[in-house]
Amino acid sequence: MAHKTLTISEEAYEMLADLKKEGESFTDLIKRIAAPLRKKKLSEFAGIMAGPEYDDFKKAALEIRHHWGGRSTRLEKVKKKDNLTFF
Repeated sequence: MAHKTLTISEEAYEMLADLKKEGESFTDLIKRIAAPLRKKKLSEFAGIMAGPEYDDFKKAALEIRHHWGGRSTRLEKVKKKDNLTFF
């Protein structure tokens, strides 16, 4: 199995060390912590974009759409097919 070396702060190391169970390696700890994050359903992210950050994102997305000349994209086809509204 390949190995990677990670550089983390002392504070991060201590935080991880505090979370380790007896006999658990740091690899096992990181897998345990990361596993639930990888299994999130898309629906759990619904409504996550709100506020000024979302407004900036929306503006950038509209600029990109305008830049591409309003050409029909796969997203546009899906929106039409499923009668969806994004903006």
